[in-house]
Amino acid sequence: MLQEKNKTLFTIALAMLVAASAVGQVSKKFSAGFKYSDGFSKIMLNGKYGYINKEGSLAIPCVFDYSNDFSNNQAIVRNGKKYAIISSSGLPIVDFKYDYLENFSNGLALFKQNGKFGFVDQKGIELVSPVYDFATSFSEGLALVEKNGKIGFIDNKGKVVIDFKYDFGSSFAEGLALVKINNKFGYINSKGITVIEPIYESATAFSEGLASVKLNGKFGIINKKVKSIVDFEYTNITPFKNGLAVFEKDGNFGLIDNKGNITAQNFQYVEESSEGLFGFKKFGLWGFMDVKGETIVEPIFENIRAFSNGMAVVSVNKKFGYIDQKGKLIVPIIFDNAIDYSEGLGAVKYRDTYLFLDQNARERIEISRSLNNQDKIMVKVLDEDSAKKDAFITSIDLD
Repeated sequence: MLQEKNKTLFTIALAMLVAASAVGQVSKKFSAGFKYSDGFSKIMLNGKYGYINKEGSLAIPCVFDYSNDFSNNQAIVRNGKKYAIISSSGLPIVDFKYDYLENFSNGLALFKQNGKFGFVDQKGIELVSPVYDFATSFSEGLALVEKNGKIGFIDNKGKVVIDFKYDFGSSFAEGLALVKINNKFGYINSKGITVIEPIYESATAFSEGLASVKLNGKFGIINKKVKSIVDFEYTNITPFKNGLAVFEKDGNFGLIDNKGNITAQNFQYVEESSEGLFGFKKFGLWGFMDVKGETIVEPIFENIRAFSNGMAVVSVNKKFGYIDQKGKLIVPIIFDNAIDYSEGLGAVKYRDTYLFLDQNARERIEISRSLNNQDKIMVKVLDEDSAKKDAFITSIDLD
């Protein structure tokens, strides 16, 4: 028997179904239900993107052809073929003139212009001119850059600190960067000194002091002193996270700890951990297990997503809902889509209506087309103490 709050949600869903059936065909489109980040959620009206806040107001008008979620009070947006970075006020920090942009890292944002990569600061000043064929964002004070087919590294003033001599590389992590030379992988420090010789067929960046490396067609684990922690007998091993890594061996998946002990095995697939739990697939269905390999949520779902804010999206028969970390069904599996919880809210869709639910499954924000005027969107914000009482309603024109 569904709990009382789930009964309420089911009633809401049925009401939305009736309302959607009465609407009929409409010419103008909208899309919402994107996750909240830095207090903003994207909304799309007639192919243009903007942002609403948690009060339900259109905080940034829908004028962009594309937009990312906010991060550190900044968002990447696009008009036509040019990208910019805007602040939470909607004003550009970096103007619309780049063919590609990434978020700021170490105070600089990677951009692409006329086929070349460079870096711009938060005042819009190009501190590193676009002269590179490829680049990655700054990490640990250095950025990987490519010129004439070779990889090197620069500092935040654009000075080359590690020469262009590598065939491949990755950003610095834990003081080391993975590089490839003469078709083999090894590791260098921030001064460009080789600290682990390039002898491996494949490798990953260091994580928690360990790296997955491949020799003679099999993966094992080494530490920074090149001591073998896990023997070379695996098809693949993911980077370590909270002391555990996912491994694949002979078509089976499992978990291995940072001492080389197998804690779980014989699964069809295992996802990397999220909030201390691992998604696993067994007998064609998905569930969750803890760090010891003990089943916390039985494999009864067709699909799952990683936990976020203590909740995970699950689906059955192409319908979506949410469970908590004990496997308890918090939001019934009745919705057409669901987005990961973020900032305490999860977004669900039923037909042409979007709901934001709190972690008690109570409706907080409802976004739907006006029944009286199909060219308007109604944003309804509900009182925290009652899922029935409207705090206020905002009307947004689709024009």
